[in-house]
Amino acid sequence: MRMYTTLTYDMFTMLVHCLQRFTLTYYSGWAPGSISLEDQLLLTLTKLTMNCKDADLGLRFGISRPSVSNIFNTMIYALYELLYEGIMDVTFPSQIKYKGSLPSSFEDFRSARASVDAVEISQDIPHGLDSQARTYSSYKSRHTVKAVTAVAPNGTITYCSTLYPGSTSDVAIIRHCKILQKFVPGDVILADKGFTVHDQLPSGVHLNLLPFLTDKKQFTAQEAKIYKIARARIHVEHANEKIKNFDILRHIPAIYRPLSTKIFRVCCCLVNLQSPLIREIAENSSYDNA
Repeated sequence: MRMYTTLTYDMFTMLVHCLQRFTLTYYSGWAPGSISLEDQLLLTLTKLTMNCKDADLGLRFGISRPSVSNIFNTMIYALYELLYEGIMDVTFPSQIKYKGSLPSSFEDFRSARASVDAVEISQDIPHGLDSQARTYSSYKSRHTVKAVTAVAPNGTITYCSTLYPGSTSDVAIIRHCKILQKFVPGDVILADKGFTVHDQLPSGVHLNLLPFLTDKKQFTAQEAKIYKIARARIHVEHANEKIKNFDILRHIPAIYRPLSTKIFRVCCCLVNLQSPLIREIAENSSYDNA
């Protein structure tokens, strides 16, 4: 189950029960009659996790390629409405919510509400010179899309922006997606050195950046905090790696470009349904469950 869906069987069953509450309107206008809802969800999660071709999935599940496409597109819309619009987009947990599950690496940043970073994903070369110029990433040396994610101290992804053309700077994405409006006075944001957005911060919100490297062999005492910030921020990088473990996000083909933001956000939500990212949180969860 985890290999094909990244989820436990109990979590998979929970998703099935939630989807049963929906009256699904199928993407192609007709409902596949020979495959159960459980198998439709399994097909969709397998596509996200392993990026199997539609013909391969059709053979595995005993349905046609058009049925695979119809199911996948429909389930992406349903999971997006259920997991992103219904949960992530309407909640942005406060500092108080994290106090009971704050890992030791955040001892010096107890006011931290989120660590912010960018995720960059390669894609097919778009049509049109203007589109190609916007999506070409000089950092990756290929055509990409990118998004900003925010990860709570306990490793939960609490925000993911829409996908932007690869040439868009991190600062421009932060400005356009308006994530900073979610923070309140007293909050601390941890970020990489590229997120120089001090002029955009709401009043009372603070930003801790990793210092820029210099030619000096050793950081000063003040700059020594780089280790503590990096140790805390590593969780957002691990979370972004778990997002990229969905093979469908290794490279976005042109056929999925219209669905790309929904696919990306669904994958972010699915990461939150996996086992806890941080060992301390996992151990506490196991103790609570026992």
